[in-house]
Amino acid sequence: MYVGAQQASLEHHRPGLERVADHLRRHGIPAKPEETPQGGIAISDVLLSRAADLAADLIVSGAYHHSPLREALIGGVSRELLEHLTVPVLMSH
Repeated sequence: MYVGAQQASLEHHRPGLERVADHLRRHGIPAKPEETPQGGIAISDVLLSRAADLAADLIVSGAYHHSPLREALIGGVSRELLEHLTVPVLMSH
């Protein structure tokens, strides 16, 4: 799932989502790419809400580090996921 603030951002990431889903399907995982506008909700909340909708038992996410100042100003999705997780989260950097 890709969560973006603008439609252009969603369209830009669509080919990458398709490649990831194709790779997972080749390995027997019935993946379906999804794109969701962020709206005024934290990205971590969107991801956790969708995981609950799907009764998912695991979230797999990339984990990226930004400067402490940037994270203090706008937050960090990885940190927010870990602080509010409702299902196990597997992160990779």
